Amino acid sequence: MIRNGLMTLMLMLMIPWLCCGKVMDVQGAPESVLWVVQLSDLHFSVHHPDRATDFTSLVGPALSMINPSLVLITGDITDGKSKDLLTTKQNEEEWVEYRTAMDNVIKRSGLDKTAFFDLRGNHDNFGVPAVGGAFDFFSKYSINGQLGRAGYLNSVTLQTADRKHLFVGVDTTMSVGVRGPTNLFGHPTDQLLSDLDMELSQWDSQSKQPISKISFGHFPLSFSATSRSGKSLKDIFLKHSVSAYVCGHLHSRFGKNLKRHHQLLHKFSFLPEFFQLNVHQLSSDPPVNCSTDAPMANEFWEWEMGDWRKSRAMRILAIDRGHVSYVDVDFKLGTKKTIILPTFPLDSRLMSTSSSRHEYECHAAGPVSYDAIRALVFSVSPLVTVTAMIYDTRPGYLSLVFEGPMIKLEHNTSRGDLYFAGWNYRAFEDPSPDRYWLQIEATDFMGRSTFK
Repeated sequence: MIRNGLMTLMLMLMIPWLCCGKVMDVQGAPESVLWVVQLSDLHFSVHHPDRATDFTSLVGPALSMINPSLVLITGDITDGKSKDLLTTKQNEEEWVEYRTAMDNVIKRSGLDKTAFFDLRGNHDNFGVPAVGGAFDFFSKYSINGQLGRAGYLNSVTLQTADRKHLFVGVDTTMSVGVRGPTNLFGHPTDQLLSDLDMELSQWDSQSKQPISKISFGHFPLSFSATSRSGKSLKDIFLKHSVSAYVCGHLHSRFGKNLKRHHQLLHKFSFLPEFFQLNVHQLSSDPPVNCSTDAPMANEFWEWEMGDWRKSRAMRILAIDRGHVSYVDVDFKLGTKKTIILPTFPLDSRLMSTSSSRHEYECHAAGPVSYDAIRALVFSVSPLVTVTAMIYDTRPGYLSLVFEGPMIKLEHNTSRGDLYFAGWNYRAFEDPSPDRYWLQIEATDFMGRSTFK
């Protein structure tokens, strides 16, 4: 009886951990929006110390201004290459440099260390014969390693007043780290894909709140192999209709262009596999089925970002009532005084989905989601005005058709500044995804203007 009782108690203690991972309550306004930062492909190198010094001097203050709920570092933390680029192996000095830089960044950002998640890229696995071995410096010096986040999957749920936001990091580097260039691809195993499936399912039967799911990793799906049984990351992401998979690896040479929409094409076989969809209905499209038992499309966006190595790139990703958007920030010219991230409406070319159109046509998200232009504005200086402008750019025509002041959402406790402006969204319905262009201007007390 005692043994059975102990077993029952142990299972009760284990179930919450197995079910739902770590949960972080996000406090303060704006309650309907949260945002995270992504950095990728740092390539800290003993031969290029400027990468780490720029990271330390630029990223810490930027994070202090942005105040994200999470910071995701998606691989290739160190370079692991000789000066002549002919030899690839782990260099502990580079990992010590990373730990030192991160300690400084965390201190200057004012964020808690637990808000940072990092994972391996192929460079971080050069010549590592075994995870946990003498040459596995990631486990020793990374944030995840220092915080005891072992394994190839790590997840965290950000809880706001009305929605859960599940973030799942996936490491698909090979268990035996061969040297470059033979480790250019990610290799998910069947076990990893099964675990990822469970991780993404953890809230499906546990919460009545809507859930947004984001996965992050190093390798784009085009650089990810299938498992032994022929399954892929794409299969799992489609099954769960994650909002987005964000990654790195290809640097800015390709990363600025890799914005790919994936959709399961069972009954929608007339659609191309990858396409850019406007939320507004085309005359040739079938009518939207708004019944409660109507099947939803299995889809997700894949967004690769540029590198820190040469491009000094940072990405801010926001989720506004389930709408996911992002802005890329270029630090090559130094610090940024103001950063603007529109959170609604979404870019019809690169962020909208079939479900966006369904919500729009069926009013599933409620009118409050559509009746205001919204943007997060991060600034080190007090702002005097924020203005929203919409241009009609139909062929042979360019005209400002909307201009209005944006008002800051006031709250006693604020994580960041959300501005909004009312608009008649139905006036901008159009079959073309790029007829109307939104521009937002923020002007600070010194008269400096920033546009997005």
